[in-house]
Amino acid sequence: MAVLHLYLTNDKLIAILKRGDTTVAHEKFNAKEIGEGAFPTFLGRHQNTPTSIYVDLIEEDFRLDTVPHLRGSDSAAVIERRLGQLYRSSPYKHAIIQGRETEGRKDDQVFFHALTNQELLKSVLDVIETRKVPLDGVYSSPVLSHQLLKDLDLQFPHTLLVSIVPDFGLRQTYFQGKTIKFSRITPISYDEGQSVGTLIAAETSRTWQYLDSLRFFTADDSLEVCILLHERDRAMVAEAIRTFPLLRYRFLEIGEVAAKLKLKPIPTTSHAEEVMVHLFSQSRPENHFASKESTRFGFYRRARIALFTITAVILFAGIAATGFNFFQATQISARIEARSKDESRLNAEYQEVFRSIRDQRVATEAVRDSSIFYNSQLRPGPPSPGEFLREVSQVMNDFPNVTIDRLTWAVSNDPSLQILAGIPPRSGAGPVTSTPGTIDAPVPANKEPAKSNEPTATGVIAALRSGAAVPITEVPRTNIAAAAPVNEPDPPLAGNKFHHLVIDASFNLYDGNLRQAIQDVDRLRARLAMLPLVTASIIQLPVDTSNDARLKVDNTGMRKPTFVVKLSRKVQGT
Repeated sequence: MAVLHLYLTNDKLIAILKRGDTTVAHEKFNAKEIGEGAFPTFLGRHQNTPTSIYVDLIEEDFRLDTVPHLRGSDSAAVIERRLGQLYRSSPYKHAIIQGRETEGRKDDQVFFHALTNQELLKSVLDVIETRKVPLDGVYSSPVLSHQLLKDLDLQFPHTLLVSIVPDFGLRQTYFQGKTIKFSRITPISYDEGQSVGTLIAAETSRTWQYLDSLRFFTADDSLEVCILLHERDRAMVAEAIRTFPLLRYRFLEIGEVAAKLKLKPIPTTSHAEEVMVHLFSQSRPENHFASKESTRFGFYRRARIALFTITAVILFAGIAATGFNFFQATQISARIEARSKDESRLNAEYQEVFRSIRDQRVATEAVRDSSIFYNSQLRPGPPSPGEFLREVSQVMNDFPNVTIDRLTWAVSNDPSLQILAGIPPRSGAGPVTSTPGTIDAPVPANKEPAKSNEPTATGVIAALRSGAAVPITEVPRTNIAAAAPVNEPDPPLAGNKFHHLVIDASFNLYDGNLRQAIQDVDRLRARLAMLPLVTASIIQLPVDTSNDARLKVDNTGMRKPTFVVKLSRKVQGT
């Protein structure tokens, strides 16, 4: 971005157009004809270029004074009133607080400076106002020149910076440490008997004497005189000056200074305006003389640039956010599409597996029977009648007149299981049994019973009443009335949630009182029903009491009444 710098002296107005560190234009205008001629035209070509003005005038006055130490608006009001007292007729005035005194009230030390002749600067500002040029500020070149000593690392207790004002004179600025204390400009008048070097040496000696009269120095202090000039003029000046113990000269060659400050192109004369302008453009100094009215177009330009910058940042952020959201949406869409493909593939595999399993009927029935067998036969516990028979035997101890002729045991998941007739005895598995619901005929007294390896009913009763294990007949699966349909080719397993026990019994002593026998059978059923989780029912009474029964006289002698009781017990935990 191009920046226009106007360097105003008593004779010339030098316009320097810079782009970065490079000077792209360098033009001079007559200071007495600012409002006419080429300058307004030149300014019209750079109407929108930010502009700064640096004044290096002989009419600039410098003073040191003290004000009471205050803060904030009170301090600003006191300084403003003091400026009005010192420079009543000049609108271009400025003050710099340089510290506090070390003794007394410790007042603030203030450096005041102002332009006592306002005509030159006002004429320049009028043209700028007319063209609506964005002005950033008006600055005093001597006040800002301390930046040169700082960048060149020339910090001494007492320094006098000497520079040549274009086509006018010699600028001498005195710095005590880092703060400016005094500055003066001397026109150079060429005499035939004196060279430029002799004039510079004479002027610096008089300035040193003046500063010494103001008691800026002690007996041991020395003044470092730094002269800024071109290399070809150094020899001429060096011949005319002499170094004293209290006055030491240092030459600052413009070529070396420009190289160190990265100024392009290197100036070809000893004039200091290009070096100073380049130095000031690299920083943002405090405005000295420009009013708010004069800098309003510069403020509008900065505000416009700030608004454009904010808009660009917001637009860029919006574009970036939109791009990021679009990228995320693309990624999400890709993931959804990939998952949809995986879902379709898995659904196809599931349907294929489902169809294959549905066609495997045999495997399904095998799994069903295995599950039933595990849940009903293994998980609840083995289907053993031992504990059940011991509990029944304890009840039978209270009925000594009852003889157990046969026990039939089965397991099932059906609480109302019906045990079918025709159960054949198994070898070595229990006593000799006949078909459930019938009673074996008694053995005649004059005939010994056939010997058998199977236990007799009397042995079963004795074993039950003694609490020993009793071998009994177990009903095979083919003799259990299952809940499955009759036409099912492969019905499920019976399971063992319920244990069923059918007791065929008779009375030992019978006196012919059938009523008493029926009451005893019912009392036995009630006692058996009191066992835990047991349901007892009478299958057959000693006499048929149904409506279609026929009376029949038994001439063969008095037989022992027989009866059948069924017990169903639910296995605990199933």
